[in-house]
Amino acid sequence: MKPALQAILIASNNHQMKINVMTGYKSITFREGHRDYHVGPVMLCDELESWVVKANIYDVQHKILSQLTQEEWEADGFSSLEDTLGGLWVYYKDITMDSPVTVVKWNNISGIWTEEENIKMFAEQYGVEAIL
Repeated sequence: MKPALQAILIASNNHQMKINVMTGYKSITFREGHRDYHVGPVMLCDELESWVVKANIYDVQHKILSQLTQEEWEADGFSSLEDTLGGLWVYYKDITMDSPVTVVKWNNISGIWTEEENIKMFAEQYGVEAIL
């Protein structure tokens, strides 16, 4: 039996995060709770806009938030573990340093939104920086 398609929602209002996904600068996410992601294909998408890229999950770990490594929180653009907690609190109001989290890492992004001309168009449209 083939596994069902996996999806990870990217915040609709965070256009810089989308650019970072599109360019491969962002390739990790932390989700509250122990989630059932597995190694294999994943769609990174926005539930409110027509935006999606395909990637490949290569690592999934279940931890307590306070167990995130410096390498992990820095890879997701945070400056400290406390900064990570603050960033996650925007989406998960009850999260604490003792909360379980799922760490998902991906690579091999592809799709129309990973093409350079579309990245530039998106960045210009939303006034965000694209590191190519």
